[in-house]
Amino acid sequence: MYNEFDSHVDGDINERHYDVMCDHIVKISNGDLKKHKNVCMKLMRNLGHRSGNSKFLYPTHDRCNVLYNWIYNSINKHSIPRNVIIKCYDDYTELKNVMDNKYICPYYSFDDIYEEPINIIMLKIFESNVDILISTLNDESNSFISSCQNYVCELVKIYNIMNSRYCPNVGENDIKRKNTCEILKTFKRTYMFYLFDKLIKKEVIPSLHDVENEYKNKCIPSKPKVPSNAPRYDNAHELQSSTGDIGEKKNDLSFQPPLNSENPGSSISSTVSTAVGTMAGASSILALLYKVNTNFHLNV
Repeated sequence: MYNEFDSHVDGDINERHYDVMCDHIVKISNGDLKKHKNVCMKLMRNLGHRSGNSKFLYPTHDRCNVLYNWIYNSINKHSIPRNVIIKCYDDYTELKNVMDNKYICPYYSFDDIYEEPINIIMLKIFESNVDILISTLNDESNSFISSCQNYVCELVKIYNIMNSRYCPNVGENDIKRKNTCEILKTFKRTYMFYLFDKLIKKEVIPSLHDVENEYKNKCIPSKPKVPSNAPRYDNAHELQSSTGDIGEKKNDLSFQPPLNSENPGSSISSTVSTAVGTMAGASSILALLYKVNTNFHLNV
């Protein structure tokens, strides 16, 4: 669904209408027509501007979630002025009111209501992909099992770090932390009841009970045992003289560490940054889910 939201509007029946509207919206919002108009047109399309399609008239919870994720990513990726988004939404809500249609995806800024919004987005994306993860992880022949395990491990890491950081002793008036902790509670409930409990082999991903040890045992690679006579980095000159033609062959060999690769033996709580806590990481996760999703539907 995310790729649908991010697709070009070229050829859309309402393309000309989006073009005129967004030319005006971007200009009055002090935006850059070259940089921001295209995203504005996509948003108009994604909101169902002038469309009678039921998916726009009666958007589902999942559709709204993906829309929010797409909006947040677009704002960060293209430096979209918030006024551009607000103006698009003003027109959207006005049309909905005229139609007396209360089924909308209301706009709110993730930055205003959540701590670490990009990580919150990753946790919310998970909710829409639980069935696909179950199907993949329960199929031993599925080529995406390892990728899905790494993905789940990253989510567990995000959950535990954020839960430890924001949720002990939340103040009554700290609205952002309260909202953040509600999302974390929902994630834990969904993860345990709708994913973990439905797996045939529980050992493939960590439980959120005793999460530190579970994460360490299931997500962090075991530290390899190095022979006592193995060459060390301080013996670089010896390595050069004893490796022969290894330098010529090094390009034939490649090692790509998994997403959850980190210092063996380190605890999850000591890791402050996460691979998906960046826009690059978010894009990688979305790309992975798109591939797994496509594979899932091809086999249904």
